Amino acid sequence: MSTSFSGKPRKASMAAYRQLLAENHVEEILADVKQNKNLSRKKELPVWLPLAECFTNGTRKAEDAVPSGLFFLDIDEKGLTEELWGKVWENNLIEECRIVYFAESAGGGTHIWAWRTPGSTIEEDIQKLASRLGVSYDSHVTDLARCCFMVSEQYVKLLDPAIFEPLSEEQKKLYEVSLDSVPTEVVNQTEPNEVSESQNYKGIPYEKIVQALLWKLGYGDAPAEGERNTALYTMTRYMRFICDFKEQKLFQILPHWGLADHEVMSTIKSAIGSTRPSDIPSQMKEVLSFLGASAEGGDEDSDESLCAPVEKELPGILQDLSDHAPEEFREATLIAAMPMLGTLATSVRAKYRDGKLNSPSFIVDIEAPQATGKSFVDNEFELLMDPIIKQDEVEWQKEIEYSLAKKNGDEVENPCSQIRIIEPNIGVSAFLERALYAKGKHLFTYAPEIETVLKNNKGGAWTEKNDLFRLAYDNKPWGQHRISKDSFSGKVTLYYNMVMCGTPNKCRAFFADAESGLVSRVTPVQLPDMTGAKMPHFKEWSKEEEEKVKRQCLCLMDEEGEVDLPLINKAIEEWDESKRQEYLQTLRYSLDVLRRRAALNGFRAGIIAYLLEGRKETERAIKFAVWYAERCLHYQLLIYGDKIDALHNGTLSPQTSKGNVRYLDVLPKEFTKEDLVNLRLANNESAVVKTIIYRWVKEGKIVKINTNLWQKC
Repeated sequence: MSTSFSGKPRKASMAAYRQLLAENHVEEILADVKQNKNLSRKKELPVWLPLAECFTNGTRKAEDAVPSGLFFLDIDEKGLTEELWGKVWENNLIEECRIVYFAESAGGGTHIWAWRTPGSTIEEDIQKLASRLGVSYDSHVTDLARCCFMVSEQYVKLLDPAIFEPLSEEQKKLYEVSLDSVPTEVVNQTEPNEVSESQNYKGIPYEKIVQALLWKLGYGDAPAEGERNTALYTMTRYMRFICDFKEQKLFQILPHWGLADHEVMSTIKSAIGSTRPSDIPSQMKEVLSFLGASAEGGDEDSDESLCAPVEKELPGILQDLSDHAPEEFREATLIAAMPMLGTLATSVRAKYRDGKLNSPSFIVDIEAPQATGKSFVDNEFELLMDPIIKQDEVEWQKEIEYSLAKKNGDEVENPCSQIRIIEPNIGVSAFLERALYAKGKHLFTYAPEIETVLKNNKGGAWTEKNDLFRLAYDNKPWGQHRISKDSFSGKVTLYYNMVMCGTPNKCRAFFADAESGLVSRVTPVQLPDMTGAKMPHFKEWSKEEEEKVKRQCLCLMDEEGEVDLPLINKAIEEWDESKRQEYLQTLRYSLDVLRRRAALNGFRAGIIAYLLEGRKETERAIKFAVWYAERCLHYQLLIYGDKIDALHNGTLSPQTSKGNVRYLDVLPKEFTKEDLVNLRLANNESAVVKTIIYRWVKEGKIVKINTNLWQKC
C-alpha cells in the first residue's frame, strides 16, 4: 500500500489500512468523489498495490516487484457491485476462485482480488474469473506495480486478513514470472544465415509483416497508450501462426511499446493459448498475400499501408486533377473535388438502391497539422468553382445595389440574388435566405480553417449548424418562423456542399459528438505526415489545361434530370455486403454503423464519375465509386471508429480500441458459448454473445449440433 498515488510503497496490514483511512480522510474524499462527481480528488486517496508483496529497491517499479500471488480484476462498469457480489455468493466463487477482496471502487466500478492459479498467468486468471461473472474488464492490470485506490470499509464486502501474511519461499517460486530470453550461448552459436532466416517468413521480414498487420487492424504505426495490451494480444493471435506458436520468437519479433517485459510475455502466453482456427486467419492471409505480391514484383516503393491506391485511370476532370497533384496529395485532391463538382452538377438526381433520389451532396473534412499543405484546396477551389465564382460576382453586384438603394430610402424590389458560395460563418437566417433564393441549387462553403465554422456552429437558440449540415446532406426540408423583424422566415429543401480544412485537434473539436450522426455523413481525409519532408510540388497548370477543365465544369453545370445507375448501384451494394460480412466476423460496431453512409457517399461520387464519363457507367466510373466508399470508410473508422465503439460499449475511455478481431475465424471448427465469451473478454469486449450467435446462425455461418455446441459451416 501507499499513502498516495505517487507515494512510496509500504508493507500492508489491517492496522495500517485503518490508520490510512483515518489519516487521509478517505470517507470525506469518497463522498466528494461519488456525490459531487469531483473525480480529481481520487488522487488524494491512499492506494493498494495488490499484485506486489514488496519492491526490492523500495520504489514502485514493476521490474523490482516481488509478486504477491494475487491477481486483480478491475471492472470499470458502474453499478454492478451488488449484483456481482450476489453472483459470487450464489456460485460459491469465494472458495472456488479463492477471492480475498471484493469492493466497490472509488469510481463506482468493482475491484476483486484473488489468489492466482500456479502455472497460469495473471491474464489467464483474470479472464477465467471475468468469464464466470460475465463481465468485461480493464486489461491493463497485469503490471505488478498497478495500484487501485483505497476505499473505506463501508464499500468493502470482503477483505481476507490472509493477504497481509508474508508468502513462504515455496509460494514465491510458484508465482514468479518466467521471462527467460533466448540463452546467449544459443544466439552466439547461430550461423549468420540462420539468424537472417529467423527474422523472415518466406522471405518477408517479420518487421514488415508486423507493420502491415498493425495498419490492417486499425492501429496505424503503433497503438495509443490506452490500447497497447489489447494490440499486443491481438497481434500475437495473428502472428503466432507464422512463428510456430513460439513464445520467445514472438517476444523478440513483436514491439513492446514500453510495456514491461513480464507483462509482454504474460500477454503473449495468454494469446498463444487462446482458442484458434485450424488455418491462418483470413486477415493474416491478406497481409501475407499483399506483402508477398510486393516482394515478387520487386517494387521497393510499393504501398505498405494496405490502403486502396488511387486508380491510374480516372474519369474526366479527376484524371487531370490527379496528374497535377503530387502522389501524397492525390487522394485528398480527388476527395476535396467531390463537393465542388457536386455543386456544379446540382441539377442531377439519381436513385440509390433504397429507391430514394439523391443529389451529389458531400461534406469533406481535410485534416492535417499546421503548415503541411492543406492550402492546396485554394487553387482547386478557384479552378473548379470558376463558373460559379463568376456568376456570384454578378449576383453580388445586384445585392450591393439593392442594399445601397434600401439604405437611401428608395423603394426597390429585392432581386433575390442567387449567391451560391456562402461564408463559413454565415448566420442561420442568412443561410435560409440564400437557400430559398438558390431555388433548389446547391449552396457551397469552403472553410480553409475549420475553426471559423467551429466558432459559429451555434446558429441561434432555436437551431444548431450541425442540424443544418445533417439535413443538407440528406436533402431534407428545413425552415424557421420569424422571431424578430430582422429575422428571415421560410422553409426550403436544403442542397449544400462543404469542404473544410483544419488541424487534428480543431477537427476533433468540431466532430466531438460521435453520436450526432454528422461523423457518419462526413468524408474525412488525413494528409500524409510531412514532418521533415520537402514542400510538395503540384504540377503547374497551363492555360490550355485550365481551359479544358473549365469547359468540363461548364458541361457539368448544364447537366440535369434523373439518371439511372444500375451498375454503380450493384457495385456499391456488393461492396457494402462485403463490409457487412466483415462486421459479422469482427463484430466491430462502428464498422456496421459507418459502412452504410460510406456506401452512399461512394454512390454519390459515382454520379459525378458517370457524368464525367459522358453519362456512361464505365469501368472507370464504377471503380471510382467503390474507391471513394472504401476511402471514406477507412478514414471514418480511423478517426471516429474507436470513439463510436467506446460509446456503444459504455466504456469510460473513448480511446479504447477493440481492433478488428475476426471472431468466427479464430474460433475452432466446433465451439461453445464459453469459447466465444472468453475470446471477447480477452479483447476487452462485452461477454454478452446471445445476439451474435443468433445472427451467425441466421446467416448460415454456424449450426447448432448439440447443447451449447456450434459448428462452423
